Amino acid sequence: MRAFLTNKGLRLVVQGLLMLSLAACELQTTTPTPPPATLTPSAAVSSTETEAPAAETPLPSDIPVPTPENLNSYSLPEGYNPLTGLPVEDQSLLDRRPIAVKVTLYPRSNRPQWGLGLADIVYEYYHNNDLTRFNAIFYGQNADWVGPIRSARLPDEHLMETYKSVLAFASADSRIREALYNRYPAWRLISILEGECPPNPVCRYDPEVYNHLLANTARLSDYVDATDGDNDKPNLEGMHFADQKPKTNDEVERIYTTYSYGSYNYWEYDAGERVYYRYQDAWDAVGGRERSYYLLTDRLTGNAISADNVVVLFTNHFHTVYVPANGSTPETEVVDMDFVGSGEAYAFRNGLAYELVWKREAGGMLALQFADGTPYDFKPGNTWFQVVNDSSRLDREGNSWYFTFVWRKN
Repeated sequence: MRAFLTNKGLRLVVQGLLMLSLAACELQTTTPTPPPATLTPSAAVSSTETEAPAAETPLPSDIPVPTPENLNSYSLPEGYNPLTGLPVEDQSLLDRRPIAVKVTLYPRSNRPQWGLGLADIVYEYYHNNDLTRFNAIFYGQNADWVGPIRSARLPDEHLMETYKSVLAFASADSRIREALYNRYPAWRLISILEGECPPNPVCRYDPEVYNHLLANTARLSDYVDATDGDNDKPNLEGMHFADQKPKTNDEVERIYTTYSYGSYNYWEYDAGERVYYRYQDAWDAVGGRERSYYLLTDRLTGNAISADNVVVLFTNHFHTVYVPANGSTPETEVVDMDFVGSGEAYAFRNGLAYELVWKREAGGMLALQFADGTPYDFKPGNTWFQVVNDSSRLDREGNSWYFTFVWRKN
C-alpha cells in the first residue's frame, strides 16, 4: 500500500476528518453466537487434540540476535524496541507513539482477525456481558490491516496512559466516550466510521457481506502527524528482557483462561518453536456442552497467533454502571479496573511459570517483579496479557494451569 500522505496539500483533507461526527456505539449486550459454518469438526480441536500451527516468519538474517548482555531495558541499543527487546527493521518507527487498536472477538463470525500477530503487545480483558475484547498495540512494525475494530471501554484509558498510545476504535457508549475525551485530546482518539483507504487510515472491508471496520497502522500514525498531534517518541522504559530465562521449578504446558461460558481460551507451549499458540472457544459451553477450542489464526498473514510471553494480571474490577437483566432485556455493564498500585501476576516463557507482582505508578509503565523486588525478565519478543479480576481463581493440574474469572455483579 502507498503512504497515506504524499504531500502537504493533503493535510487539510485529513484535518477535515476530525469533523466527522461520532456515531454512538452501544455496549455489546448479545450473547456469543455459534461458530460460523466454516468451523467444521475437522477445524475445531478439543483441549486434548491440537493442530500443527503455521510457523512465524523469522527475522532477516542480517539483524543481530539479542544477547543477555545487551538487553537491559533502560539501555537498549539504538534501534531496539522497548516493548519487545528486539531490533526493528525500520528504526524510524520508534520515533512515534505506539498505535493501539480495539479488535473484537465476538461474534465468532468476525474471526480470524486481521493483524493481531504483528502487534508487540496485546491485552485481553473483560468488556461486559460475559465477553472480552483485545487492545492490540503496534510500535516496532506496522500492519496493513488491523481489525475488525469495535468500540472502546474504560480500561483503554489506562492502557493509553501506560503505553502513551493513540487509540483507534469504533466510537463507544456515550458515558465511556465522554470519559475518554475528557482525558485525552481528539488526535489521540481516532474514531473514523466511514470513508475510503486512502486517504483515510480507517475504512470498511466487506468479506462475505459483513462490513468490517479495519485500520492501517502506518496511516494512523500519519494521521496523527497531519492533525498536528504530538507524535514524538515517548518514554517507554520499564520492561526488562533477557534471553536467559529466570530459574523456576514450575513447568507449564497449557495456560487456560475462562472468562465465561462463551469466552474461554488456552495457550499451549510448543517446545520446538519455543512459542505459545493460542486456542480459542469454538462455541458456548452451555446446556451440558463441553468446551471446544480451535487454533486462532491471523487473516492478514495466514499464520497461527503466537506469543513469546503470556502474562496473567489480577486487577480489581468494578462497575461504574450496572443494570441487571430484566426479562428479555440483557444486563447493562460499564466496567472499569484499578491499574495503578500493585497486584498478583503470573508470567509464562519458555514453558516455565513465574509467580510475580505487577506494579505501576500513575503515568508510568507496568513493571513485573519477583516478591523480593527483583525485576522479571521478559523473553525478547511479543507479549499477550490476560487480565482477570483480583478475586479470580487459579487451579493447577499437572502441567496445566487454569485461571477462572470470578467477580460479583452488583
